[in-house]
Amino acid sequence: MSTTPRTVRIAVLGDLDTGKTSLISTAANDTFDARPVPTLPPTKLPLDFTPERIPILLTDTSAKPEDARALEAVIRESDAVVVCFDPRKPATLESVRTSWYPRVQAVNPDIPIILACCKADRLSDRDPQTVRERVERVARDLPNVECCLNCSSKYNKMVHDVFYHALKAVLYPLQPLYDRTDRVIRQAAIRALKRVFIIFDADKDGTLSDAEVNAFQSMCFGISLSAEELRGIKQVVRQQVPNGYTDTGLTLEGFLFLQGLFIERGRLETVWQVLRRFGYNDQLRLSDELLDRVNVQLPPDQVLELSDIAVSFLRQQFTLYDARDEGMLSWEQLQGLFSTAPSLPTEWQNERVNRLLVCGTYGAVHNLDAFVARWRYCALTDARGTLAHLLYLGYEGSPGDLLVRRQRRRPDKRHREEMAERTTALCYVFGTAGCGKSTLLRALAGRRAEGDATAGAGSGGPAAGGVPPLTALATVTCDDGRDRTLALVEVSEDLTNELLAAASLSGRPTTPSAAAAAAHLLPPFGASSAGPTTVGPSNPPGAVPEAPSTPIAGSPSGPGSVPAAPSGQGLMPAAPSAGFFSQAAGSVYSLPDLSRCDCAVFLFDSTSADSWAWAQRSMLTLCGLPGCETLPVLLVSTKDDVGMNGELRERVLAACGELALPDPLPVAAVDMAAMGGAFRQILSASFLTPEAHIPDTPARKDRRRLQRRLVIGGVAVALAMLGGYCLYIMYSDGGARGAGGKEGSSAVGAKLASGGVPALAGTGDAGLAAPTVGADVVPGAAGGVVEGSSLGDRLSSFFSLPGVSFLAR
Repeated sequence: MSTTPRTVRIAVLGDLDTGKTSLISTAANDTFDARPVPTLPPTKLPLDFTPERIPILLTDTSAKPEDARALEAVIRESDAVVVCFDPRKPATLESVRTSWYPRVQAVNPDIPIILACCKADRLSDRDPQTVRERVERVARDLPNVECCLNCSSKYNKMVHDVFYHALKAVLYPLQPLYDRTDRVIRQAAIRALKRVFIIFDADKDGTLSDAEVNAFQSMCFGISLSAEELRGIKQVVRQQVPNGYTDTGLTLEGFLFLQGLFIERGRLETVWQVLRRFGYNDQLRLSDELLDRVNVQLPPDQVLELSDIAVSFLRQQFTLYDARDEGMLSWEQLQGLFSTAPSLPTEWQNERVNRLLVCGTYGAVHNLDAFVARWRYCALTDARGTLAHLLYLGYEGSPGDLLVRRQRRRPDKRHREEMAERTTALCYVFGTAGCGKSTLLRALAGRRAEGDATAGAGSGGPAAGGVPPLTALATVTCDDGRDRTLALVEVSEDLTNELLAAASLSGRPTTPSAAAAAAHLLPPFGASSAGPTTVGPSNPPGAVPEAPSTPIAGSPSGPGSVPAAPSGQGLMPAAPSAGFFSQAAGSVYSLPDLSRCDCAVFLFDSTSADSWAWAQRSMLTLCGLPGCETLPVLLVSTKDDVGMNGELRERVLAACGELALPDPLPVAAVDMAAMGGAFRQILSASFLTPEAHIPDTPARKDRRRLQRRLVIGGVAVALAMLGGYCLYIMYSDGGARGAGGKEGSSAVGAKLASGGVPALAGTGDAGLAAPTVGADVVPGAAGGVVEGSSLGDRLSSFFSLPGVSFLAR
């Protein structure tokens, strides 16, 4: 990676005849031009202008109305702005407030601004105080103005300082750290500095001892403080902040006071050096350079989960903030946990907002299992965001230790051990409206169906388009004895119909992403094609009313209503994340991304033949999509307490036999034991025995038949090549023997005609001798046929050829 610093662009603005061009010329050449040109071209300052040798490009501008568009382009591309005014012309200073500052804010609202009081050499002895008062009145309402400097281009006075302060404002901006109006450190900076404080508080007693202060000093600045310097710091803090220093060390309040002191004294580089040492960018967020150390862009067959190190760290944080050792974290304690993060993650907001039900939560209170389960779900759905928040919480090690790469959807038995390492399953729940999807999810979260404010995705009102799908989490003990996190996501009937309609477009299968792009142009699945075409589904996604769910008897009762977050929480909710639901057709939450699903659960009402037909049709279509051929499927028949009629049961069992799937799992809202068994079976189908739950769909059978035909065709081609080669060998052997016989007869005839006796091979003066065994074996040329070799040797040579050996395999 290149280490060359980027060029800092500084625009110089101001009214006519305020000294803009002379200021640039003097800074670049160290000489004053009494008759400068109207406007200079972009000018580079020498590299030795600053100790850091950072390239600086100065852009002169024109105040003429016809150059307004070019001026806006310059402001947009600049990193800082210097606005010049003439102290002898008060109108030019007033123009800074009424004209130049609003124009800059309209184009580049966050850019730092430096005021340059040019031609200061023309001021009398009394004028500077008057000018100072005027500038203070003007700059009081301009928060982006960093400072104002008196300068003189004629005498080269403070010219370099103007641009050096502009450079510092770019490298060490004040705006993110400090509110000049209220003269306080901004909340985002307090959160970032608190994280640094927590990291160095090794014993977690809430203070920094002398050794911990020196560790902070050494890591951030490369030097240690002497005992005298430490005593001086303690004295200053105790004088200004009563609770800033205790018997055990420097408190957070005292630490923030010291950082604020650096800011007020203009030593912004000191504070920024600390923040950047811990990975912060200019927006006080963790930089991409830090987060990019962990690659979260994985192929579809891989997934990132929390590592054991991350889970151990989270358990430590839970214990640390569980001050009363109750095994619970209250809403206030969760706020304290996330007080070092820029904002509260979406997944941790009130469940009325994120529609995320977690078993083990009581309102906003979490037990340890619920706390870890929610973190596991966050890592599975947003690995990069989870990585950032784990670092915000104060993790000190390598970011790569927090996430571990696992295998996803490996149906072969040889990969069973790899699949068994998975700890979190993401499963989609499909079904018609009223079949019991929401009831199943609430049962997983330990909630009663009645009185719950979080309606399912298939219900009307709150769940209409733009609202996240209902999701439930719980820690479930699997058949192998290991605890895993199960996440069930409800997919409404309308969204499923959109996906089915897109998949059936022109009879061609399509990917889930392509379906998301096309679904809003298609009628719902099963709608009549006659009559005028309607854009989108007949009902908005999730607007089909669902029959009231049956209360779950015996389930752990949560609170009747979930309290809203306290108004004084201080944590602004982040924008909802689409997660595994793709965006399409003008709604935030649309079609599910099946390529990231571990198991698809299809529910059907055991009392409704239409519900079963819809589930069967949906399963066959979705499992035929590219990337979903190895998707494990589980069938669940709900309302088992009512019972299934014999005819429907025969149809269901026959279909399961045809698809090589296990029989549907019967569940009922009143039977919590059956519900628990269904959850364990979902995890088993996802990780332990996925090969037994992959439906043998017609598309899968067609692919298998095609593979068999290809194999048979390959074998036939190989046999044909083998037969042709054998014929070639036989023909070449016969031709070689015939040619040899003719040549021998000609030689004997020539010898007899000359009156001699032909000599026989292997004879000498002694007369005839016995022929040598194997005398006819002659080495052949490389790669050729060896004369006299057996047919088996030649076939071995044939099968050693690359193309033939491939067909043989």
